[in-house]
Amino acid sequence: MKIISITGTPGTGKSTLTKYLEKKLKFKRLDLHHYYKQISTGYDRSKQCYDIDLKKLEKLVKDKSQENNLLVDSHISHLLKKVDLCLVLTCSNLKKLEKRLNERKYSKKKVRENLDAEIFQICLNEAKERKHQIVVVDTAKRFSKEELVKKIKKSL
Repeated sequence: MKIISITGTPGTGKSTLTKYLEKKLKFKRLDLHHYYKQISTGYDRSKQCYDIDLKKLEKLVKDKSQENNLLVDSHISHLLKKVDLCLVLTCSNLKKLEKRLNERKYSKKKVRENLDAEIFQICLNEAKERKHQIVVVDTAKRFSKEELVKKIKKSL
């Protein structure tokens, strides 16, 4: 089975794109948001997030990929050891990203943390460190979803 990681800073459009790709590629979407409690070691109140246990994450993805090709939708999916392709979504327009995060009612601290993660391209750099095959999509710019689907199919 094939596994495509769809990652990026919160607010870059991962879930929107993943839902589109789910239909076009006939892959099953695994939205990790629904599993954070299950794959975490606990909730960090100061950071307002779950501390993810990477072994539990790997096991969840392995179990779910037994039956289906998977699109793993999460800002941490690039941390997986084995993926066939890693789509890294970015948003070069930081004002647009800030607006999206504020619409989600993120705290000022959380907005700043996520903008910093985007500025320093944390998801992209970590995906590169893991030597994933990477496709970068800047969601602040116009891009053809159809062309992206072709590129994904060619990469797999």
